[in-house]
Amino acid sequence: MVTEGAVAEVLNGVMDPHMNVSLPDMGMVRRITVSEDGDVDVGLVFPCVGCPAWDLIQNDIKRSVGALAGVRSTKVRVEWQHEWSRDDIVPEARLIAREHGYCI
Repeated sequence: MVTEGAVAEVLNGVMDPHMNVSLPDMGMVRRITVSEDGDVDVGLVFPCVGCPAWDLIQNDIKRSVGALAGVRSTKVRVEWQHEWSRDDIVPEARLIAREHGYCI
């Protein structure tokens, strides 16, 4: 059976295409749930509304998580009830963001 921990580990390899920083390090992953049947639901927040990389990120998550043994399906949802904040970015990712010209 797939675990939330296994999904979280795989998500560490899914990058924000703008800065090449993992989604968890960007503070974008807010929720991971896994059913007993292997249905995975990932909740995300985005730094900007209408993110042009939404489809790319969603497809990367589905491909990466879907490759885990025991995963039957993967859904990705925007967690509109949560706001993303610059404070959500881990310190190492802040350095990378600054290198890309972002004021974080």
